[in-house]
Amino acid sequence: MLLVQENAAGVDVPDGYVMKPEDRPSAEAPVAQIPVIDVGLLSGERKADGGDEEAAKLRSALESWGIFMVSNHGVEPCVIDGMCSASREFFQRPLEEKMKYSQAKDGEKYEDFHQGYGSKELKLEHKSTRDWVDRMFLQVEPQEHRQLHLWPESFRDILHEFFVQQSSLVNKSLLPAMARLLGFDDDFFGEKLRGRALTFARLSHYPSCPRPDLVLGVKSHTDATIVTVLMVDNNASGLQVQKDDVWYDVPCPTDPHALLIFVGDNTEVISNGVFKASVHRVVTNAQNERTSVAMFYVPIPEEVAPADDLVNDSSLDGATKQ
Repeated sequence: MLLVQENAAGVDVPDGYVMKPEDRPSAEAPVAQIPVIDVGLLSGERKADGGDEEAAKLRSALESWGIFMVSNHGVEPCVIDGMCSASREFFQRPLEEKMKYSQAKDGEKYEDFHQGYGSKELKLEHKSTRDWVDRMFLQVEPQEHRQLHLWPESFRDILHEFFVQQSSLVNKSLLPAMARLLGFDDDFFGEKLRGRALTFARLSHYPSCPRPDLVLGVKSHTDATIVTVLMVDNNASGLQVQKDDVWYDVPCPTDPHALLIFVGDNTEVISNGVFKASVHRVVTNAQNERTSVAMFYVPIPEEVAPADDLVNDSSLDGATKQ
């Protein structure tokens, strides 16, 4: 079993983490101009207060970067601080303590192996390149499917509250605003996150890495979601986003309680390509550790198809010009 904690203290990295030369991060990257959206202004009734301007910023982000930052989002600062502290505390525990929350015991593979501590890092194919990250991956919705034996008691309550407040942000503010930009009713995206839809939380810890020029924290990917909400600590930068084949650094938020929103693959499909899924990755840092918590909102599979009203060119043009 190979976990990053076992290698982070070394002076080099094992071969299994070394990226191919063409996939390695460059020494410097330009800084992405990620917009900050004031969620409080996105209500359809806030046009006179600057809502039109915020909606225009949101549209620009959705159609280009596929990522934006939100402020005034309704997730309480104490909840964000509590989730950040609880995540750091868990990853600082000794390895044997964290392994109590792994689904892999004594080399056996359990039925729901993707949940718990360690996740896919335990069972990568021999030729795959490993990510420089330790993870805790948990299903949080539907709530009756939570495997609470994998939830450390130290963060059960705060993770639940974090999820509740984030879901309010997503379902009551972000998704209605996105739907209006396409000319649809407020509930257009939200109805795809009901019933058998899933929500997952992923807590990630990126230890300092002795060779950040050779290793990635997470390889380039898009998320199979409607949206992903990310909370990052400000100890170190590391997130990068790709636009026009160029990798950009995503700056650390100046507001420690800001959240990052990623457009997922499913939104790109449903919007018929009007909104762009964010291609992103995580680079490593030689001095500082980094912790993040992501919430993935995964729709009902049958609901993922281009909206009929966006399939022909004339209706597509009309939606984007509203």
